[in-house]
Amino acid sequence: MIQQKKISVSNIFSILIMALALLVIFNPNAKGYLIRGLMSLGFFQPDPGGYAKHHENVANVPDIQFKDAGGNTISLGTLKSKLVFINYWATWCPPCIAEMPKVNELYKKFRNDPKVAFLLVDVDNDLPKAKAFMLKNRYDLPIYIQESNVPGTLLDGTIPTTLVFDKEGKLIYKHSGAADYSSEKFEEFIRQNLD
Repeated sequence: MIQQKKISVSNIFSILIMALALLVIFNPNAKGYLIRGLMSLGFFQPDPGGYAKHHENVANVPDIQFKDAGGNTISLGTLKSKLVFINYWATWCPPCIAEMPKVNELYKKFRNDPKVAFLLVDVDNDLPKAKAFMLKNRYDLPIYIQESNVPGTLLDGTIPTTLVFDKEGKLIYKHSGAADYSSEKFEEFIRQNLD
């Protein structure tokens, strides 16, 4: 009889683990919360120095254009003299959902700095849906859609993808996948590139 209880508890535990795994696989929000939890444990830390060591400079970046929720168009060329943080994301993407609070924290630190520009680019080109997502989650991030083609060297279809361009328009950071952009290391990277 004692042996049956052990099997029963073991089976229940296995069923719970399987249910949790299925929830994470099929529910973007659950997967996003799991990734966010791992971020709080120190996983998914961006390594801006690692990008510079292992990648050549992407030359001849075209003057990519973006449109904001108000219908205004801007381009990378008009943002020269600023450090530009671009994040490609979607409302249905679990890693995007997971990193968004961290991107928002970074944005809050620099939103009043005229030498920094943030562009959160919805890859679905659905500004009303992106705006609703931001309002629902109480994020204060500037959202855009793509107005021109992006070369595959910058965006290969993986989201989230984050790009950082320096004041001269040179790509100094690229990362595909979720990352904790609120880390002190990444904040220091931004500050070092403002001078």
